[in-house]
Amino acid sequence: MKYFILAILVAVGLNASIYYAKVEPLQKYSIKSATSGKVLASIQKLEGKISNGQIIVHLDDVLNKEDLKNSLYKLKILEQMIEITKKNLENAKKVAKIRLSNYNKIKNLKTKSRVEKDNELISSVNAQNQSLSLMSNLESLKSQLNDQKYKIATLKDQISKKSIRVPKGYLIYKLYLQKGDFAGIGSPLVDAYDISKAKLTIFVSKEDYNLAKNGVIYIDGKKTNYKVNKLWISADTNNISSYRAEILIPAPKVFSKLVKIEFKAK
Repeated sequence: MKYFILAILVAVGLNASIYYAKVEPLQKYSIKSATSGKVLASIQKLEGKISNGQIIVHLDDVLNKEDLKNSLYKLKILEQMIEITKKNLENAKKVAKIRLSNYNKIKNLKTKSRVEKDNELISSVNAQNQSLSLMSNLESLKSQLNDQKYKIATLKDQISKKSIRVPKGYLIYKLYLQKGDFAGIGSPLVDAYDISKAKLTIFVSKEDYNLAKNGVIYIDGKKTNYKVNKLWISADTNNISSYRAEILIPAPKVFSKLVKIEFKAK
C-alpha cells in the first residue's frame, strides 16, 4: 500500500506542470457602429476570408457627403471674405491715420473755426470706428471659419465611420448585418481576428509559477524556444489559486487545435 501511494504521488508530481490550451488568434476584435444608418452594402461572401483592406460594410452616407460638399463651398467663401476684409481693414487703417493726422494739424490753429475742427475730429473718429468695425467682422469671420473647419472634420469622421474596413491580413470572422438592415449606434457589425500570430492561454498553479516564468516550454512533447509572454502576478478571479499566462507562437495554418504544454526546468 505504501508503494502504491508513493507511485500515485510521483505520477501527480510528473504531471503537475502539464497544461492544455486551445490555439487562438492573437487578438479578437468586435467592430461596432459608431453612428447610425441604413446598410447600403455588406459583403457576406467575405466571411471566413482574409481581408485585403477593402470596405466590407457601407452605411448610408449620402446626406453626409452632400453636407460635406456644401460645407467645403462655404469654407471657400469664408476664406475669400476674410481676405477681402483684411484688405478693407488695411485701407481703413490708412484712412484713419490720415484723418487723425489732418485733425492734429488744425486742432491748435486759430485760423480754423470750431466747426471745421469738430468736423475733422468727427471724420477721424468715424475712420477709427470703421477700422474697429472691420476688425470685429474679421474676428467673427475667423470664428465662423474655425466652426466650419470643425464641422467639416466631423463630417469626414462620420463618413469614414460609415465605411467599415478590416485591416489587411485579418480574418473576417462574422458579418452581423445584411444590405437593407439598419445599424444603430453600438450595433455589432463585424468580428475580426488578428491571425498574424497565435496565443495559448493557460492558468498555472502556484507551484508552477516560477517554472512557467523561467523554465523551458514543451509543446506536444517537443522542446521549444517560446517564452511566457504574459504572466499575471495576481490569481485569477474564476480559476482560484491559478495564475493566467499567455504564450505567443507562430500562426498555424488552422486555429483552435488543442495542444499540450509542459514546463520543465532548464
